Amino acid sequence: MKNIIVNTLILILMFNIIMIIFPEGKTQKFCRITIKLFIMIYILDNIFLNGRVDLNLLDDKMLRDYSYEREVSINGVDRSFIDSINKNSFEGDDVVKDITLSFTEEMDVRATVTLNKLLSMDEINELKTDIAEIFKISSDNIYIQ
Repeated sequence: MKNIIVNTLILILMFNIIMIIFPEGKTQKFCRITIKLFIMIYILDNIFLNGRVDLNLLDDKMLRDYSYEREVSINGVDRSFIDSINKNSFEGDDVVKDITLSFTEEMDVRATVTLNKLLSMDEINELKTDIAEIFKISSDNIYIQ
């Protein structure tokens, strides 16, 4: 019952906004008739047909993405791996903070590398190729933050 009231109030609000946008003339009459007809159909549908027309405008279920995706943080699993990358590539400086691997539904692997320091484009490209070789993925699937 709460959904019916909330959705009806939203429809009435939309009706009032349209009346402000089209203050006079044939367009306003057409909009007024159309929206009143729609509100009546919606209310009758909820009374007699148990609300088969679903207008949950405030419900964000339609906005969610239910695709399969998992992430693994290398920092949480093995910190020594990140330390070895820093030692081999950056002479022991703490540049790479974390590496996150994302697995999608199609089993594509994406790596997101979080850095502590800014790097030049050459160093970023070198880091991408090194990580691509380690994880056997394309360097296009590696993102630097």
